[in-house]
Amino acid sequence: MRGLTIGFPRTGAVPAFLGVVLVIAVLVEPWLVRRRILARLWARLRGLPAPVIPDFGGVAISGAQTRGTTAQARGLGKRGIAAFFYRRDAAAVILVVGLWLFGLWARPDFWEGLDNSFSILLAFSEIALLAVGLTFVMANGDIDLSVGSVLALSGATAAVIMEDTSLGPLAASIIAIGVGVFAGAINGWLTAYVGLPAFIATLGTFYWARGIASSIVAGTQLNGFPESFNLIGRSLFELLFALGIAPTHGLWLAVVEAVSVQTIFVLVVAAIAGVALAYTRFGQKVLAVGGNERAASFAGVNTRRVRFTALLISGTCAAFAGVIYDAFYRSFIPTAGQLRELDAISSIIIGGGSIFGGYGTMIGSLAGAGVITLIRQLLSLQIILRSGSSFVLPQQWQNVFIGLILIIAVIGDIWLRQNNILGKRFGRTRTAEEPPRAVVEHKA
Repeated sequence: MRGLTIGFPRTGAVPAFLGVVLVIAVLVEPWLVRRRILARLWARLRGLPAPVIPDFGGVAISGAQTRGTTAQARGLGKRGIAAFFYRRDAAAVILVVGLWLFGLWARPDFWEGLDNSFSILLAFSEIALLAVGLTFVMANGDIDLSVGSVLALSGATAAVIMEDTSLGPLAASIIAIGVGVFAGAINGWLTAYVGLPAFIATLGTFYWARGIASSIVAGTQLNGFPESFNLIGRSLFELLFALGIAPTHGLWLAVVEAVSVQTIFVLVVAAIAGVALAYTRFGQKVLAVGGNERAASFAGVNTRRVRFTALLISGTCAAFAGVIYDAFYRSFIPTAGQLRELDAISSIIIGGGSIFGGYGTMIGSLAGAGVITLIRQLLSLQIILRSGSSFVLPQQWQNVFIGLILIIAVIGDIWLRQNNILGKRFGRTRTAEEPPRAVVEHKA
């Protein structure tokens, strides 16, 4: 079997080794440096009093993290369209609609078809799944840099099981998802209970998960999966046809031929996650911990459990994406999911999420993922000029445009919305909008 030979391929061993070294180094640092072990040992050998250990967890160190709520506060009491424009995710939704209309104007012959609409959703699904799980983490005030590598590890696990064992697709999918859950649990344990910064803990997983994924597939591409497994990444018509209940004519036939199984799965997962984040006690705890962890702890919230669960959800969603990746492409390559963590983080920020925690919506994250997907689709379009010639923007400019939109989105949120630049410019300040308050005199 792959990965059971003596030693590991160099391409897989080096990232895994770097990840393990990084985690061990950060685990040792609090004991050697913060607790001043060497200085205390030297003082004891000399018969001197031990140096004082500073308190790194005091109130002065752990301040409030809540940011970006000023703009939303000005929208309290608004209704309908006015309330929508005060939402932090409104800009991403408007941008998605604008990009879609631009594509319809630039290439109506290609853009208006039903098949094209759902083919764009196929490209959107991978980023969207990662963004769904990562929304909990970033709303919690943490970060997860490992989702792309966990996608690769779960995909590699499913591919190897189906390729080299007698286990079926269902068992392979369950084990692959379990691997993603395990990776998320490691991130959560290191972050919430050991005390590592989420950036360091997930960066270590970024390395070791990618290294193990490359090792177990021996650095090669795997394919030839059972068709029953590939149906996860096919159109809904193929699934219904395999079940013997496919429609034969009409609008319903056109719809099931265009929509894919993975699109439905992503939308269902996003709907469940959106309800959990916005309307459940756990979701409110996530936002509370991201807004001010110390205040949430004083209010009785088990902040460690909340942070652990958020990272666990992120690893689970990355595992889902890894299984869908195998089914959609009908193969697995070691570079699967590479740099997808950056796309997912960008999606959340473009969608109005805060890198500091305390805010995040599934609608915004999905809209941000849609912005990135539409930009790549638009930049790959062949534009027909009036002279009859065509023009295609070089592919390397895709990341340039995504980076510019990311910067503009953050600057627009901080400068225009939070500081109410437009409101002050046109004289619509909060003071002018509010009626004067009556002064109540208290008599002795």
